[in-house]
Amino acid sequence: MLMTESLSHFLDTALGVILAVIGWMIKKLSDRLENDEKRLTRIEVELAAQSERDTAVENRMTGLETSVKEINQKLDRMMEMLMKRG
Repeated sequence: MLMTESLSHFLDTALGVILAVIGWMIKKLSDRLENDEKRLTRIEVELAAQSERDTAVENRMTGLETSVKEINQKLDRMMEMLMKRG
């Protein structure tokens, strides 16, 4: 009977340890998934901000291209006027 109680106690302890280890592993996995989710959210926010900056730069570039075209047209007209005078 003492052997049976001892074996039962050992098995209860072993089961408790195994369950604790499994719980610890699940907790670690959960923490890792949470950290990955936070990191992905941070990356998504950075990408959205970068996309907005890219759009702003493209809009400015379009404005600059228009300005350069206008300046070129004015210079062409000035050159034509100078050629006519000369």
